[in-house]
Amino acid sequence: MKIHVKAFLAGLLALSIALACACGKKEEETTKKKSKKTNRTTTETTLPEEPTEEPSDETSESTTESATESTTESTTESMTETPEKSSASESYDAPSSYSVSSADDYMKSIDFDGVVLVAEGDQILYSYVAGLADRGNGIANEMNTVFEFGSITKQFTAIAIMQLEEAGKLSTEDKLDKYLPEYSHAGEVTIHQLLNMTSGIPDYLYTGALGISLDFQGLSLSDLLYLEDTLRKVVTTPVIKSELVNSISLLPLNFAPGTQYEYSNTNYYFLGMIIEKLSGMSYDEYIRKNIVEPLSLKEIYPDIDHLTSCGRTDLGLVKYDLPSQDPSISFAAGVMTGTANGLWDWEKCVMDGALLSPDSWKKILDGGQFGYGYGWSISSGFIEHSGMTLGYNTSVRVDAKTRRVIIVLSNIQPLAGTPTRPMSTDIADRLWTLYS
Repeated sequence: MKIHVKAFLAGLLALSIALACACGKKEEETTKKKSKKTNRTTTETTLPEEPTEEPSDETSESTTESATESTTESTTESMTETPEKSSASESYDAPSSYSVSSADDYMKSIDFDGVVLVAEGDQILYSYVAGLADRGNGIANEMNTVFEFGSITKQFTAIAIMQLEEAGKLSTEDKLDKYLPEYSHAGEVTIHQLLNMTSGIPDYLYTGALGISLDFQGLSLSDLLYLEDTLRKVVTTPVIKSELVNSISLLPLNFAPGTQYEYSNTNYYFLGMIIEKLSGMSYDEYIRKNIVEPLSLKEIYPDIDHLTSCGRTDLGLVKYDLPSQDPSISFAAGVMTGTANGLWDWEKCVMDGALLSPDSWKKILDGGQFGYGYGWSISSGFIEHSGMTLGYNTSVRVDAKTRRVIIVLSNIQPLAGTPTRPMSTDIADRLWTLYS
C-alpha cells in the first residue's frame, strides 16, 4: 500500500511539474514576443555617460539604514503573530511621478517572499519586505538580507571580459579555440557570440551535465520519488570544469553561431573560464579585486559565504528547502550574491559608465539584432536582466536617462509565475508602470 501511495504522489508531482513547465514555456514565448517588439527601437536606449565621480556612499548608507530599521521592526512584529509569513513596507518622500500607494496595494495583493527596491536618482521611492529569510529558524527577510542574484551575475562577467579586452589580453572577435581549445566547437564560436547569446552552444543546466536536467523534463516516477534527494546531491556536488566542457563537447551546436539567439548559461560559464585563464585568478578573486573593491561596493559578493537567506524551490504540490548550491555550479553565470541596496549601488555605477571606456559600454549595451547585449536584455527605454537559481528568482531594471531602478529579489523559485505568485520579472514589469 505504501508503494502505491508513493506512486500516486509521484504521479501528482509529475503532473504538477508538467503543468508548471508548460506555463513556463508559454511565459518564455510571451517574453520573446515582447522582446521582438522592443528590439526595433533598441537605439533609443540611453548609454551611460563618460565615467564620473563614484556615487556617494553617504546617500546609500543613510537610505539603507532608514529602510532596514523600519522594515526590520515591522517584519519582526508581524513574525510574532504569523510565523509563516511576514511583511513590511516603507515609503519615502517620493515625488509625484511614482504611485507609492499603488505599488503597496499591488505588493500586498500577491504572495511574495523577498525584497523590493524602487529608486530614482539617489532616492529610494519605495521598498517592500515580505516573508522569511530563514524558514527553519523563523528569521524574517530584511532590506539587508543577502540573496543569490542568479543571472544578474552576467553583468559582472561581461564587464570583466571587457576589462580584459581593454587590457589587450583578448578581443571579443577572437575565436574560442584561442582560449578553450578543448571544447569541440571552439573554432566556430567567438567571444562576442558567447556574450550576446548567439553561439548555439547548449545550456549545461538542461542537458543533464549536472546529473539531472533542471527543467525537470523526462523524469521517471522513480526519479520523482527521490527528486529532493537528487536535487540536494546536485546542489552540493562541485562541478569539475574540465568534465563539464567534455560533456558539452559531445553535443552538437543548436544552430550556426551568429544566426540565432538562444539563452544559454554555458556561454557565461565558458567566459568565466577565460577570465580565470587570462588573469591567473579565480573568478571570485578577479571580480572582487577588479570590480567590487575599486567601486567600494559594500554589499555585493562574488560568493555564497555572505548569504543570510535560504532559498525554496516551489514545484506546486511540493516545496523543497535546499542548501545553497556549490558556487562552481553557477560560477560566472550566476554566483553573485548581495542585498537590494548593494545591487542598487552597483547599478548606479553602471549608469555612470564606471570602470570601462564609453566605447566598451557601447558594445555592452548594443542589443543588436536580437535585443541582447553583453549581460543585459536591451529594450526601448530600459535595460534589464532576471536571475534564477535553485531557491531564488530575481530581476533588475534600469533606465540610465531617468536613473530609475527597480530591484526584486525573492528567495522562492517557482517553475513558472502565477497571478498570485508572479515571477520577479513580472513584479518589476508591474512596478515599472507606476512611474508616470
